[in-house]
Order: sequence, then C-alpha cells, then structure tokens
Amino acid sequence: MKFSKKIGYFIALLIFLILTLGPFLWTFVLSVTPEYAMMEKTTRLLPEVITYDNYRELLTSGTQKGSILVTGIRNALKAVGATLILGIPIAMMSAYALSRMEFKGRRLIKNLLLITMVIPVMATIIPLFRLFVARQWLDDVFWLSTVYVSSYLPMTTWLMSNYFATIPKELEEAAQIDGCGRLSSFLRIILPTSYPIILSAALIMFLNTWSQFQIPLILASSLETKPVAIVVSEFMTKDSVQYGLTAAAGMIAVLPPAITALIFRKFLISGMMGGAVKG
Repeated sequence: MKFSKKIGYFIALLIFLILTLGPFLWTFVLSVTPEYAMMEKTTRLLPEVITYDNYRELLTSGTQKGSILVTGIRNALKAVGATLILGIPIAMMSAYALSRMEFKGRRLIKNLLLITMVIPVMATIIPLFRLFVARQWLDDVFWLSTVYVSSYLPMTTWLMSNYFATIPKELEEAAQIDGCGRLSSFLRIILPTSYPIILSAALIMFLNTWSQFQIPLILASSLETKPVAIVVSEFMTKDSVQYGLTAAAGMIAVLPPAITALIFRKFLISGMMGGAVKG
C-alpha cells in the first residue's frame, strides 16, 4: 500500500513538473535552435546545432530588437515601482481598519472584497478605456498603475487583514495605555511582526504587474509605456514570425520575476499561509 502511494505521488509530481517546467524548457530549446532548423521534418526534440545568436542580438546594445526589449523591461519596472508605492500603503491601512476597528458594515465590506476578486478584467476594460480617453490618461504609467492597484487591492487587503487579526489586541492596547496613539502602536507592535505578509503582498503585486498583458494592451499602446509582455508579443507580426528571437526574448523577460520568486519564496509561502488562517 505504501509502495503504491509512493508511485502515485511520483507520477503526480512528474506530471506537475512536465506541465509547469515543460513549456519553459521547450521555449529555451527554441531560443537556441537555428531558424532554418525549426521547419525541418524531423523527429528530434533537440537541435543538432545550438546557436546563441538570438540572445546576442537582444543583449547587444544598439540593435533594434535589443533596444525595444530594454525599453519594455524599463517600462515594466516603472509600473512595478509605482504599483508597489501606491498599493502597499493603501492595502495596509485598509487591512488595519478592517481587522482592528469596529464599525457598521465591516463584515459586508470584507465579503464584497472576495466578490470583486472574481470579476474578469475584460468586464471592466471598456469602461476604463473610455475613462482614460476622456481624461487623457492613456499611455501614462502612473494611471496605468492605479488600475493595477485596484485589481490587486482586494486580495492583498484580505490577506493582510486576516494576518493582522491573528496578532493579539492586548499588545496594542498595552502600548496605547503606555501613552502611544493608534498610529504609534501600529508602527511599534503590528508592523514589525507583519513583514512576511507585507513582503508576500508586494510579491503578489510585483509578479502580477510584470506579467500583465490585457490591461496594458488596451491602455498603453505607445512604445514609451508598453511593458515587456506586450513588447515580446509584438516580435511576431502578420508578415513574419521569428520564433527563435521571440523565444529568447520570452526567456529574458521571465528571469526577473523567476529570480525574485525564488529568492523570496519563503516569505511568499509564509505570508499567504498566515493571511489565510483566519477570516
């Protein structure tokens, strides 16, 4: 029985790895395969000749594709920075109010936060586009980031409020008895112990902002504001498709979020688990 369970776990793990890592491995193989070899009729999965010309073209300064990719990465970093600067403080203040303050409608607001998480982005993108056109906000990283913040705020606020609720109120009350105000007690008691959930929320915003495609496709049409996800997709045109170059650009674009997630995976997991233990 134990042996059969181990076999089942192994098969499930193998399927999971194939479905998650398989596309990345195949993309890398395409990125190092010569363009002429991609259309050959063969049963080989790996190329006979490996080339890094696609990476050289993208990473060499002065090339057209390389400059476009760098611009896209820079735009994505700007959007990430603006989203974090706006989103984290708002999420913290909202979560603190929902978890520590008693007021009418508090539970209703928390339930409505959950409902907003299931609203598809395409249901709101047309009204947003009309608003951006009317206010002349198109192709502006700041206003684009406000849309990102509104998209991630329900989840991050929910996680933070659940985490704050697990911290004993007696600690905060004791600090207030000693003469600390509500803000001071928050900074002294809650904030120092809440860095896992704060980092987790920041990672959620970072990863989702970096990979955004639908929202900037509509609201950021100029090269000066297009993020890297849009830039990579535009390497494929109706006239030609450079498979190797597109695959190499995709591999380069995925490195920042992948490295960030690996470095801070401990905080991402602990923050998500800590924010989900209490509702």
